[in-house]
Amino acid sequence: MQISRKLSVSVLNNIRKGFKNVTESRYVGRIYGIARGAVVEEGVNGPYIKFVGEFRGVSPTGEIFAAPVAFLPAPADGLLADAVKGDQHGSGVQFGFDFYIEPREDVAIGYSYVTKPLMEQKPSDPLAALENQIAPVPALVGRVADAAQDEPVRDVRAEEELARAKAAKGGKK
Repeated sequence: MQISRKLSVSVLNNIRKGFKNVTESRYVGRIYGIARGAVVEEGVNGPYIKFVGEFRGVSPTGEIFAAPVAFLPAPADGLLADAVKGDQHGSGVQFGFDFYIEPREDVAIGYSYVTKPLMEQKPSDPLAALENQIAPVPALVGRVADAAQDEPVRDVRAEEELARAKAAKGGKK
């Protein structure tokens, strides 16, 4: 795995100024991770969205990259930015996209990106993920089952102590 300061389709394909001579559709990489923030910045070619979080990418040759910053082509960037803005818990948004390019004569660069989401973009809940990985509290296992069957949970020890107390006072059991 290579650690990079940023992750993008360009990084995955080791190119600087876009793809050249695109004559057929092809796979150009996968980017996935947890986006914790999105910032719109201004560049030479106009505005772009910079994501911060934990990201991984897989190149078309299978090489794996990791980075704390990611840049995604449209429309993936807009979809993810909207999900990050809606993250109420502040725990980040899990996402994954496969990217392809296809030739297009009607655009200046000669191609466009095709984005295939790998999952629904939604805020991450690390605590819920942790809860799903650990065993239930042993003392509650039987009680949860009893509650599911609409039977009251009985505390036998408390009932026995109450019966002894009544007997000691001369009351009925």
